[in-house]
Amino acid sequence: MIRPRRSEDLEPCLKLLRAVHLSDRYPFRWPQDPPRWLTGRFGLGAWVSEGSGGIDGHIALFGTDEARARPEWRGAVPVPAERLAVVSRFFVAPGGRGRGVGSALMRTAEDHAAAHDLRLVLDVADHNHDAIAFYERRGWKRVGTASLPLDDGFLLALVLFVLPEPV
Repeated sequence: MIRPRRSEDLEPCLKLLRAVHLSDRYPFRWPQDPPRWLTGRFGLGAWVSEGSGGIDGHIALFGTDEARARPEWRGAVPVPAERLAVVSRFFVAPGGRGRGVGSALMRTAEDHAAAHDLRLVLDVADHNHDAIAFYERRGWKRVGTASLPLDDGFLLALVLFVLPEPV
């Protein structure tokens, strides 16, 4: 069952995030303030998947602006930056993959974006081959690469995607 994330979901989501981090290196570096990282500052919506064993997935949409919108997204999706919604904080329990949880969460984000006249974009670490394959199976289009500087000076290589407008 997919539903909006509630405040009482924060701890179970962080526990799940820790398992995903240990399994997949997502996020690449464990955040200094995990609750703040999960909830973000520019949230447009967040949802969880709840199975019989509790929360088994999470997805969020974040807004962007002219300064933070990647040029590759802007070139592929010629709309004002305020109409871009960044898919983020998307993770599924390692033991729960392949059962449609990720697809159901993504469908919820896509429906929310369509209902609010938003265009979806995202970036993913280039080492996360399973996530990249998931996006490509769902019809997302690669539009470039970028680097994300981390606090310790490391540059995390990213692959940039946009969701083409439905025809």
